[in-house]
Amino acid sequence: MHAFRRRHGELTCTLEDAELTILAGLAQQLVELLTSEAMPPVGSGALTAGSGDSDADILGELEREFTDPVEGDFCSDEGVDPVLRRLFPDAYRDDPAAAAEFRRFSQAEQRDAKLNSAVVVIADLNQVGRDRRCVVSDEHVEDWLKTLTALRLALSVRLGITSSVDQDELAELPDADPRTTVFSIYEWLGWVQESLLDCLI
Repeated sequence: MHAFRRRHGELTCTLEDAELTILAGLAQQLVELLTSEAMPPVGSGALTAGSGDSDADILGELEREFTDPVEGDFCSDEGVDPVLRRLFPDAYRDDPAAAAEFRRFSQAEQRDAKLNSAVVVIADLNQVGRDRRCVVSDEHVEDWLKTLTALRLALSVRLGITSSVDQDELAELPDADPRTTVFSIYEWLGWVQESLLDCLI
């Protein structure tokens, strides 16, 4: 990937085919997770999206984990997908009842915001042509930053990252370890986000 840069008043980058597939696939998986049974019904303002190439080998195992449907009440079911718990953290960690009540009233709005941002990213990626140039308007920059953050949070949960020590250990894994590929995607998403932020300075 060629880093984001401002060109003729637009933010653009060039994506390789594999990078486009990975980013579109992960964004679609985020949409599917945010519309799973664990979440409240989609609001009338929420959008829907087409999918990326979900058949990519590099995403196979990750996709099975990332999109498993979750049953039960999100506020009380301990079996809820830990990615959702990370994306919607407790507002009151020392008061479970207050946290559940806050989430009950705010979760749908927060989910719709995350969902709509992911859909914007997918729409931009769907506009990428044969030149593999991705254009992000100023109006979409915040959606990209939010979605990249959400994807990195999701992958950090899958990888068990809770500290910089965990990241250092993952960086030392042998290439044969399946987590190595996922960690490289996690790191790459951070680079994409940093590249985009650099254009805003």
